[in-house]
Amino acid sequence: MKGGKISARAKGVNYAAFICAVNNAGIALDCLKRDGCEIYFVCDGAREREVARIAARYGMLLKVCKRRNATTRARAFVRHVGVWTALAAVTLSFIVARFFVFSVAVEGVSPARAAEIYSVISAAGIDGVTAKSAIDLEQLEKLVAESADDLAFAEAYIDGIKLVVNVREQIPQPAQEENVGEIVASTDAIVTRVEVSGGTALVKAGDTVRKGQILIEDYIVVGDPLDPGHKEIETVAEGDVYGRVWYVQRLNVPLVVEKTVRTGREYSSSELLFNDKVLLPAKSAHGFDSWELGCVQKPLGSVLPLSLNTYTWYETETVRVEVDEAYLESEIYAAFSSLFATLDPSATVLTSYKSQKKVDNYYIIILYYEVEQLIGCREA
Repeated sequence: MKGGKISARAKGVNYAAFICAVNNAGIALDCLKRDGCEIYFVCDGAREREVARIAARYGMLLKVCKRRNATTRARAFVRHVGVWTALAAVTLSFIVARFFVFSVAVEGVSPARAAEIYSVISAAGIDGVTAKSAIDLEQLEKLVAESADDLAFAEAYIDGIKLVVNVREQIPQPAQEENVGEIVASTDAIVTRVEVSGGTALVKAGDTVRKGQILIEDYIVVGDPLDPGHKEIETVAEGDVYGRVWYVQRLNVPLVVEKTVRTGREYSSSELLFNDKVLLPAKSAHGFDSWELGCVQKPLGSVLPLSLNTYTWYETETVRVEVDEAYLESEIYAAFSSLFATLDPSATVLTSYKSQKKVDNYYIIILYYEVEQLIGCREA
């Protein structure tokens, strides 16, 4: 071995004679330590063989623990460079995945229609690698939905490194001439019951109908409808048609929300009242930037109408906390209550359910009410 240093260990009872012989040979032993019959040292790598011969002469068992020459340093450098390069690559990948999207997926439409929507998204500046902070999801949804007249809505969300745009096309409405004698569907539904007291029903239980579609026509058929000679007598369409209808609401709940909490600091002051007139007012010199206020009223006697109001100011602060299941459930309950208030007065709730999906930095929660309600009627 040429140049460099070696770290070695020698074991044997003649360690003292070994050390003296090595020193007499002009070989310096650095970092010399002893542990019982074992000694540890660092010496010139060029004298390794000479040290080994001296160790053999005194019955010492010599073992080289580490070599420190240009080759080993180069190998160590390469190893360290490889480790740091891999670590840098992983860190860079994490940063890029955390703050950028790499692809766009359009769902819910045909490939040909998806290509049109891709061009709209590209024109909005979202093409290739795009910073997540530069993507306004609500604006993108509006832009895509308004790009064509036959699109009903667009839902955009970020899932990891992918931007997903879910598009729904409008269902064409049947062209109807305005006729006050007909009963038409007030909403999209699946027919459950048809009760006709006048006119001719054009739908039956199980049919899917769209808003504006004729349910009961303003005529009655005399004779076999398949006979070309049958007659149609004009009359008034009367009856009730019921159908299954779905009410839907979507929630976007972020993973981290701001919450107001008490800091533990509080300030109290009391006011004295006589017959609800303030004799001694409370002092609100609490000095808090934000607070919650509580009040406790206590009568001071049964003879005189004196009472004492004690006000307590609780200092508060706004903190960012991760949402938990309890928070999600409270948001879902409030949304269900809000959605229930929009149900038709004639509706009978058949079932309610929700779908929940976690994407990137928020939850997408969709709530459903399935009801049976009156979708078309006219009083007899």
